[in-house]
Amino acid sequence: MSTRRFLTILLLAVLTVSVSTRTEAQFWKKKSKRHSHKGKHSADKTTTEKSDSTQSASSKTDAQETKKSRAERRKEKKERKKREKEARKELKKANKKHKEKATASSTGTAEQAQPVVIKQWSDIAYPPTTKKSHYRVDILAPMYLDELVKNGYPVKTIPEKAVQGLDFYKGVQIAADTLKKSLFDIDIYVHDVSSLQESTEMLVNKNMMDSTDLIIGAVALKDIPALAGYAKKKQVNFISVTAPGDGGVRDNQYFTMLQPSVKSHCEWIAEDLNTRHAKRRVLVLYRTTIPAEDAAGKYLLNGEYKNSLKSLLCNAAPKKEALAPFFDTAGKNVVVMPILDTRYADSLLKILKTSFPLAQFEVYGMPGWPASSSLLKSGANVTVNLSTPFMADSTAAIARYIAQVFKAEYGGKPTDMVYRGYEAMYWYANMLKRYGTIFNKQYSDNETAPFTHFTVKPQWDDKTGNVIYFENRQLYLKAYENSAAKAK
Repeated sequence: MSTRRFLTILLLAVLTVSVSTRTEAQFWKKKSKRHSHKGKHSADKTTTEKSDSTQSASSKTDAQETKKSRAERRKEKKERKKREKEARKELKKANKKHKEKATASSTGTAEQAQPVVIKQWSDIAYPPTTKKSHYRVDILAPMYLDELVKNGYPVKTIPEKAVQGLDFYKGVQIAADTLKKSLFDIDIYVHDVSSLQESTEMLVNKNMMDSTDLIIGAVALKDIPALAGYAKKKQVNFISVTAPGDGGVRDNQYFTMLQPSVKSHCEWIAEDLNTRHAKRRVLVLYRTTIPAEDAAGKYLLNGEYKNSLKSLLCNAAPKKEALAPFFDTAGKNVVVMPILDTRYADSLLKILKTSFPLAQFEVYGMPGWPASSSLLKSGANVTVNLSTPFMADSTAAIARYIAQVFKAEYGGKPTDMVYRGYEAMYWYANMLKRYGTIFNKQYSDNETAPFTHFTVKPQWDDKTGNVIYFENRQLYLKAYENSAAKAK
């Protein structure tokens, strides 16, 4: 029983005359009619009983007339019941129609009766920001330092799995020196999350970042939930720089993804295909055996395209015969690979290169592919396009400065991860200095970001209207030909 119906019945019980709403007034009116109808039925019944008495007296003298009268009474009674049943049915129908009309006039539809209100930035609840003369920032990255020294001597070849984390750290270190020269008072604690002593679980469970003002991580997707939860508990910001996903985090206004999600990348790729390859046939090579890759494939295959989109399931490496019908073996072909496993993606690229040496391939890949150097050296007939949230202009003064310092300190040329480490450290240190520990509502200020004009926005839950987290939505396209990157 609804609250409104209960209140109405309660009002009737105490014979209250006034009602609070038009709907209740109408309900009272119809209830009154129904009771009036029942009263009429009672009166009819009394009249019938009196008639029965009179006819009963005359029946003593005329048995045939009595039988006829009884038959007529039964017929009349049956007809009355039928009319009463129809009247109740009509009343019920009228009540239902009235309620639907009242609901439609006040709210439009049932879904609009309780609308979801997407909040604005100003509605997101934060504690007051704290401005300090001295800040602490914790940097997390997998560097595998335990494997870089054997028998007291550094290894000659750095494992590929350690390269990204080490390069990120080197960029952070160069930024720290730059900040120091600018008289920033800041302590930077670096944690090797690949070590058992400084794993994400250890850092969180032992409260090793208790006094931090900001957490910046180039960490794996599996580390995101624990770090985001810890940041929310401590009411400090956690910035995920490289992980292409949220790890299932929800309702956390302290979590920011600088690396857009795989879904965002797929949406961006779909738009780029419609812009640059509207008249070309596109082939999607996808897998369903890994949940994240299955989801990425669905993001792409369920999109809206102007071109002809074909797909081929590749849970096992496809043979040349299976691929041939999709390609122009002497012309240009567009292929999308929602494959996150860089080794498997590398094997697919090699199949394209070797099986169709005369064809030209323009391949769209996934976030994380640059981690594999061999992946980008796929051959003269294969161009790999990667959507990236980061674009460093090597000719810019700050980029030349970083390259100069990197060469002097480490030798060689800085990678993208060096620049990303530098930018994350430098930009967020300036955000702390300008706005204090809670800077989220000032994300439009990307003036001090050395390279990238980040577009960081809150992502909203469609069901509750609450913020899920913050995500950078700015993406660029890089094309790799034999590992040489070119901006598009």
